[in-house]
Amino acid sequence: MRSKTDRIICGTCEYWTGNRMPAFDNRGNPKIDIYDEFGICEHPYANEGQARRKDSKCTRHSRWTEIL
Repeated sequence: MRSKTDRIICGTCEYWTGNRMPAFDNRGNPKIDIYDEFGICEHPYANEGQARRKDSKCTRHSRWTEIL
């Protein structure tokens, strides 16, 4: 799944452990390729230790620092 970097979903969160990589679309805009369907949430005050779907939303979202 390719996503915009500004979406507030688990796949773009710093605390989500699923497999993902920063990418660019054909116009040079930053995107993120999310490969895993599920990842573990490591946020200490949210869903720590729970498997979270890549497109789930969270009120404790913190933008992944690897995103350009």
